[in-house]
Amino acid sequence: MRKLLIPIVLILIGVLFSSIYVIEEGTRGVVLRFNKIIGLSEPGLHFKMPLIDSVKTIDAKIQTTNSSNNNEQRFFNVQKKELIVDYFVQWKIVDFNRYYETIAGGNDVNDLILARLNGRLRSEIGKLSNRDIINDSNADTKSRNSLMARVKDSLNGSSQDGEENLPIDKLVTDAKKDPENSKTSLRAFGVDVIDVRIKQINFPAEVSESIYANMRAEREVIARDKRYDGIKQAEEIRAEATFEKTKIISEAERQSRSIRGEGDANAAKLYADAFGKDIEFFSFIRSLKAYEQSFTGNDVMVISPDSEFFQYMKLKSNK
Repeated sequence: MRKLLIPIVLILIGVLFSSIYVIEEGTRGVVLRFNKIIGLSEPGLHFKMPLIDSVKTIDAKIQTTNSSNNNEQRFFNVQKKELIVDYFVQWKIVDFNRYYETIAGGNDVNDLILARLNGRLRSEIGKLSNRDIINDSNADTKSRNSLMARVKDSLNGSSQDGEENLPIDKLVTDAKKDPENSKTSLRAFGVDVIDVRIKQINFPAEVSESIYANMRAEREVIARDKRYDGIKQAEEIRAEATFEKTKIISEAERQSRSIRGEGDANAAKLYADAFGKDIEFFSFIRSLKAYEQSFTGNDVMVISPDSEFFQYMKLKSNK
């Protein structure tokens, strides 16, 4: 009896340990019985039917899918300009049973989300210009933030009547067949999109050079206009300065002539007053000035000694 007790105890211990499982924080456990979902386990210690039930652990935290993980996606805006958009989407599982049914069928939820997201982005970007896409204004309906909000709402959508009861394979086929116009909500696959963000917008390498060339040409036109404006302003300033200079010189010359005229008039008056008192002195002064102006340099002048020109010299000699 004692020999049978030990194996029984070991079997019971094995059964006990095989029936106990632990779900860690941040995860959920989908309990399967003969590959059919019979329950969902929250974090903590749980029990299951040994050898009959199995548990699949699923990450319940918010997950991020980047577009860079997929092939390069190209979009066309309303002007038919090609763009390369780098983005990411954050999502979480809201229906673990539906989510498990999706991945159990061999479907990758990340690929499914990117397919739907690319389709919606292609549709929305096709309605906007580059300026609208770059604009971050929340108030503007034509902006990057509004675009991302519309894409998020479209991906989540509202589950159609009976959609949650349709086969997963049919929903996946409909979602991938026409992702731009598909009405299938991602919630039908058990996931909910929390946020969609555009990280970077680039032009393809083959068109970047032409775009930069156009930008350079536009900047050169602006620079040339600025230079022309500077030259025009410089000419206007020089013309104004020349006008002011001429005006100042003319005024100075006018004032100098006026002052010289007044001085000459005063000098003439003084001369007249002085010479009017003594005519003989006036004649003598005039002769001296005539002598001064005549006997300069090496000029030769022939004049008779008896000429009146020398009358004051004669008087001086006689004295």
